[in-house]
Amino acid sequence: MTLTNRDIVELTEWRRKLHRQPEISNEEEKTAKEVVDFLADTGPDKVLSGLGGHGVAAVYESGQAGPTVLFRSELDALPIEELSGVAHSSQVPGKSHMCGHDGHTAILAALG
Repeated sequence: MTLTNRDIVELTEWRRKLHRQPEISNEEEKTAKEVVDFLADTGPDKVLSGLGGHGVAAVYESGQAGPTVLFRSELDALPIEELSGVAHSSQVPGKSHMCGHDGHTAILAALG
């Protein structure tokens, strides 16, 4: 798989969307739905949701025997006010993705 410039633009826009709407631990319902919706176009064989709360797993079967690989990222944000002033700053008072989990999620979505 090779990512195109358009793929990078799409992933960057999606990551910024996640960044604008942070949800702290145990509140990631909308974020989980965003992940499920985004991954739908990648053709997973199975999508599991509600794992440990709002966790999501996309399963891609190769149809071949061999080792299983798991990639994982966090969905949650922190209860910290964002003061960066960037165009995609948090729109939720007192909550932000200062932890980078929005970026980790976008990077892993690119693997799908």
